[in-house]
Amino acid sequence: MVKKDPSPAKLRELVMQALYQKEISGSSNTDLIKQFKQNYKNFNLSDFEIYLKEIKKNILDIDTTIEKYTNIQIDQISKIELAILKQAVYEIKKDELDKPIIISEAIRLSKRFGQDSSHKFINALLDKAAK
Repeated sequence: MVKKDPSPAKLRELVMQALYQKEISGSSNTDLIKQFKQNYKNFNLSDFEIYLKEIKKNILDIDTTIEKYTNIQIDQISKIELAILKQAVYEIKKDELDKPIIISEAIRLSKRFGQDSSHKFINALLDKAAK
């Protein structure tokens, strides 16, 4: 069976879910990758794997950036918002996509999975981080 690549939006969603799970359970990347490969057998998850490993490698820089642009302690940010922010900040720093696309994707995820007003917080923080 030929595995298809997830769409960029689906890939972001999967990465965000893995980061969220990691925030909650403390699972390792290895465990998460195994689990997602089991659950999404029809997808080629090589990009997903790269994302998780890159975010882990750059996590101090990512967390520092998040802390720099908010007056909320990082451990006070909801786990789902934190997962969305980590992924978006990583993408902003990677600088391969237009920043408005990254921000609007993060807002889309926060409206779908976050609390009512979380998209405003995410938008404001990412807007500052993107400059």
